[in-house]
Amino acid sequence: MGQRIPLAWKQLAFERMKLVAAVAGVMVSVLLMLVQLGILQSVYHSATAFHRGVRADLVVISPLSTNLTGLQPFSTRTLHRALGHAGVERVAEIHSGIVEFKNPWNGDVRRIACYGLDPLDDLVELEGLAEHRRELLVADTFLFDRNSKRSFGPIARTLAETKRPVRVEVSRREAHAIGTTALGVSFGVDGNLVTDRANFLRLLPNRDPHLIELGLIRLKPGSDPTQVRDDLAALFGSQVEILTLPQFIDWEIAYWNRNAPVGFVFTMGTIVGFFIGFIVVYQILFTEVTNHLPQFATMKAMGFGDPFLLGIVMRQGLILALLGFFPGLLLAIVVYGVMRYVTQIPIEMTTARAVGIFVLTLLMCLLSGAVTVRKLRDADPADVF
Repeated sequence: MGQRIPLAWKQLAFERMKLVAAVAGVMVSVLLMLVQLGILQSVYHSATAFHRGVRADLVVISPLSTNLTGLQPFSTRTLHRALGHAGVERVAEIHSGIVEFKNPWNGDVRRIACYGLDPLDDLVELEGLAEHRRELLVADTFLFDRNSKRSFGPIARTLAETKRPVRVEVSRREAHAIGTTALGVSFGVDGNLVTDRANFLRLLPNRDPHLIELGLIRLKPGSDPTQVRDDLAALFGSQVEILTLPQFIDWEIAYWNRNAPVGFVFTMGTIVGFFIGFIVVYQILFTEVTNHLPQFATMKAMGFGDPFLLGIVMRQGLILALLGFFPGLLLAIVVYGVMRYVTQIPIEMTTARAVGIFVLTLLMCLLSGAVTVRKLRDADPADVF
């Protein structure tokens, strides 16, 4: 067994330019798959950042709502009717809207998402909220999303350096950033503000205070979320839609897959990357087998069976997978860093993704070898002797 691996390696290494081309092909394939899946997961992660901060059991939305940036209002009275259910402990109201944010450094005005909630309520737990609960009750204060695009100005950096509120203009009203949170950008959202409900209504004075975009429901211990959801759905009818927290997250992801088919696009990109690697490895292995067909025929004449010869080709596929994966992984990490800096999308390499692509790379190269070995059956000793 120990002598078989060098044979596979020596055949590959004999023509070094072909070996380099094969490794480069695998590396590009790995890079493409990692980047495509990385972007896809980061888009989902950013789009559901607020959802993951919710600590409620049920979420109430208007049936006209499409996603978090397309929330439609409904009456607070509808939400408070849920308190009549024996399984409901309390509810919370959340406003959501778009406001105009003026960059205090260059004067540019850009639209930014804004959430108004009760900072003393623990049904929403976002980064930085616990440290500034009381401060957000002060008029015209807010938390700035440090993952917002840089076009809003270095708000987060200034807060970190000065330890003092940053004065800005929001919806033509003077306001102060007193801290930061972390939500992130996504399609259609360049940044976020989090503030008190009263401050939200100051920024959007035309909003009806009795209309909200999100309702959160905390259930009493021992209550079944699915059962309570069904009971409330029957009570409210078509007025609102009741979702469990996992359904709320899935609802957001389904919107992006349906209306901005990111899932299809980036999954297809991953598949294309897989087949690029498959074709490159197949061509290299096929050439190796074709060029060494007389040698394989000689080995057959010496008594080596097909399993031994097939093992050589399969090991060559394994070698190419190992040589191409790790450079591709390192390059993908570098690309992630560049994309994170340029786009502000929180794209990170995860162990699960790296392991998954490693398995796909092994499968890709071994499958190429499996297709190539059919050529070995043409190795007839009679053609040599």
